[in-house]
Amino acid sequence: MAWHPTCLRPGHVDRLTVSYAFLHETVFADLRLAAMKREREPSSKAYRQDRFENTERAAKETIEAEQRARREKTKRLKELRLLQQGAKNPTTK
Repeated sequence: MAWHPTCLRPGHVDRLTVSYAFLHETVFADLRLAAMKREREPSSKAYRQDRFENTERAAKETIEAEQRARREKTKRLKELRLLQQGAKNPTTK
């Protein structure tokens, strides 16, 4: 399509742009429709319950590991503090 001065008039949209826009909308409408029609995986109550329990167990294990790490860190810091105090005050030995 050759350039022509009439293409610059206000409100002008060439046929190629219109057909592309229509095609673009049609393709996406088809994709949305296909996604809506697609069958979902069967989700049984037992599967949901199992998934919930696994998630709950993983969360509990994570919390326990974090608590254990905090206790160990506190213990190490306490031991270090006692060692530093012992080095500063040799009369306690």
